[in-house]
Amino acid sequence: MVVDGEVCSIMLFDEQDNECHDKVTRGTDSGLYQNPAQARRLKMIFNDVVERKEAVLINADDRPEVAPSLICAPLMIRNNILGILSIRKKKNRESFNKKDLHHILSLTKRASLNLENKILYESIYLNIMETLRSLISSIQARDHYTEEHSRRVTAEAVRLAESLNCSPKEIESIRIASVLHDVGKIAVPDSILLKEGKLTEEEFMVIRNHPTIGENILKPITLLDTERKIVQCHHERWDGKGYPLGLKGEEIPLLARVMAVVDAFDAMTNNRTYRPAMSKDKAIDELIANKGT
Repeated sequence: MVVDGEVCSIMLFDEQDNECHDKVTRGTDSGLYQNPAQARRLKMIFNDVVERKEAVLINADDRPEVAPSLICAPLMIRNNILGILSIRKKKNRESFNKKDLHHILSLTKRASLNLENKILYESIYLNIMETLRSLISSIQARDHYTEEHSRRVTAEAVRLAESLNCSPKEIESIRIASVLHDVGKIAVPDSILLKEGKLTEEEFMVIRNHPTIGENILKPITLLDTERKIVQCHHERWDGKGYPLGLKGEEIPLLARVMAVVDAFDAMTNNRTYRPAMSKDKAIDELIANKGT
């Protein structure tokens, strides 16, 4: 600790009940709050920090009834209190000084900026995902199969990724990509998307464009680069005869390969207008028979 404090707490401020709640406490005497009288005095100080939106520095010489020594600094986002950083009891029973306060204020300002950036990032991310979900919904409104297919593929792709011991980040990527993998079908006409019966070669060429269209939709969104590659490559084949890039083997991203297996399995095991569903056992036999191609 840059100021040699013995106990450090981060408290989050709840506007609804106008209270600060301990989130994390570390140190050699984390039971300082357990004294009811002490806790009431500290609460008054925290409330003062929240109300004034300013840090306080208290030492035993000034307020011996409060704490041996104490620094409380607000965590702020756009002039709103998010929480408080509290440092108590300087080692060797020394007093905190203005230099210590300056160090803590530098830390809280930096932490507040990082939190604000994270919140902004998440807000942008959520807005983007909502926009993309609206696009997906427009496809699902036209084709009920796409809606059910997307839901099933998401569940199975996540399950398969977990069984392959993929990282949490990879699992989240394939969860997002599974929802979005057919977003390119928004450009496919109803006469093809909803056609009953087998597609002509020309119609199939239109369908084959949907990974590229999906990739183009996601290309401006740098937050989704990994997911974009999964969407683009989920119809590639190990033997290089897939589309749209003709990648083969390990040129195909691992998560796109996971998606391809799940996508194929789901397509085989569900009814389509032009053919009945296979049994799961037969679909598994089909996957094994085509292994390596």
